Amino acid sequence: MTGIDPETQQEVPLFNPRLMEWAEHFVWSSDGLKVVGITPIGRATCHRLDINDEFHNQEFIQESRQLWIQGGWHPPSDDPQQKARP
Repeated sequence: MTGIDPETQQEVPLFNPRLMEWAEHFVWSSDGLKVVGITPIGRATCHRLDINDEFHNQEFIQESRQLWIQGGWHPPSDDPQQKARP
């Protein structure tokens, strides 16, 4: 399957966890609430699959992640995360 990279408007393959490394295409936002695509594949995957639940205005996914953060379960310690901005 493919998606459109919102930055370049190019059609690219979606992320395939069997063939690709997560950390090469994604990082967690500094607050841990959003998956951020850092490559065309990552951006297209986030957009196409609505990984951050931004298109339905329900914010269920981000609210769940906030609870996981409070519980100490999220984000995974071995996943890359954006640096917090001063």
